[in-house]
Amino acid sequence: MTPTDEIPLERLEAQITEWSGHIAAATSQLLGWIAAYDRREGWRSWGCKSAAQWLSWKCGDTLHTAREKVRVARALEDLPRIEAAFRVGELSYSKVRAITRVAVATDDEDWLDLARNSTGAELERIVASVRSVLERNENRTARDAFEQRRITRSAKGSGVDRLLADIPRDMAETVMAAVDVIASHMIDEATSGGGARHEVIAERGGMAAIRVDALVQMAERILAAAPAAAERGDIGRLQLVLDSDAVEALVRDPVDEAGEAHDTGEQTLGGRRVGPAIAQRWACDIRASVVLEHDGHPHDQGRESRTPNRRLRRALHRRDGGQCRFPGCGTTSWLHAHHVVHWTQGGPTALDNLVSLCGFHHHLVHEGGWSVAVTDRAIVWSDPDGVPATVEPLAGDSSTVAEIGRAAGVAPDSITSRWHNDRLDFGFVVSVIVENCIRARATLGIPT
Repeated sequence: MTPTDEIPLERLEAQITEWSGHIAAATSQLLGWIAAYDRREGWRSWGCKSAAQWLSWKCGDTLHTAREKVRVARALEDLPRIEAAFRVGELSYSKVRAITRVAVATDDEDWLDLARNSTGAELERIVASVRSVLERNENRTARDAFEQRRITRSAKGSGVDRLLADIPRDMAETVMAAVDVIASHMIDEATSGGGARHEVIAERGGMAAIRVDALVQMAERILAAAPAAAERGDIGRLQLVLDSDAVEALVRDPVDEAGEAHDTGEQTLGGRRVGPAIAQRWACDIRASVVLEHDGHPHDQGRESRTPNRRLRRALHRRDGGQCRFPGCGTTSWLHAHHVVHWTQGGPTALDNLVSLCGFHHHLVHEGGWSVAVTDRAIVWSDPDGVPATVEPLAGDSSTVAEIGRAAGVAPDSITSRWHNDRLDFGFVVSVIVENCIRARATLGIPT
């Protein structure tokens, strides 16, 4: 290979622009794969919350970069003209990333023409200005919606009450997202022993009924985690009751001679029986009152040693960096101190037996079959089949990028903007584009 200092400058310029086109074409293909992976939710099998978390874990992206890749990838599915230009190296990833913040299916050709005839810096500035105008219009609508928010309750009869909520769209999305996460978990739990999802949904009265169950469960979790109530030990019906004989059997030997799990006896939460996995999760690090019973008589109420004290939590926070230790997660709020060897099985509440988990991955361990081990140097995860969750080093070949670009028909100067040395009238350009954007969104029924 010729030393770069000996290559003529015009040749270096040609190589830079040609390879930029190849990289754009390869990036287009990569984002197509990411969109398909996200759409098919392949990341769920790795215990991740999203495709972005999986990319952060497996491909070394920051969470912000990974989220942007997923956002752009999914947006391109509705912007065929922009995607086609990106695929043959006409547009850089930076330009595509900017366009996908504002373009919709009915105006992508206008944005494509603008991108071809402006530099990356000019396009970024135009997009920022257009978004600012559109968001001002959206803010007026948002203020009106916020002022109308309310929840009312009325008796419907036959022991049924109706809760009617008028909620701004963004708040409704947040509520429904949380409800759907819990509803999905409830369905997964119901099908863990066999059976199809549609059968479980039908047996439980349909998705509308399951969402009600999920909303109630979400409220119960919040009540159980309320700091003031936990400190008083006053959590009312959210009291976990475990049979002490069953707990002692688990400590001695988690399985019987036939290899089956011991009968864990009667475990109740708020007077209702719950499964061993749910009872264990509640007893692990959720600050609810825990009562051990023998022949129906309580003893050892509270047993607060199952939860780390303040000093131990500080040590755990320092060791785990104040974040969930599931690969690629990084959540820093509402963390649980999970017992590697469970408290009900004799596991001590000690630093070498604890690991920080967010609520989602705490569920994954207790109800999803994942396991974790803490060693002197590392925290090792294994999936439900016992396969260690490791990260392999990335491997690449620059010749492959060039092959992708050539196969896509990338021209040597495809990435170059058709820029003329004229001063762009940003005010005029933005005003025209805003009008087009509002018209395009109206066609699609998007409020502005």
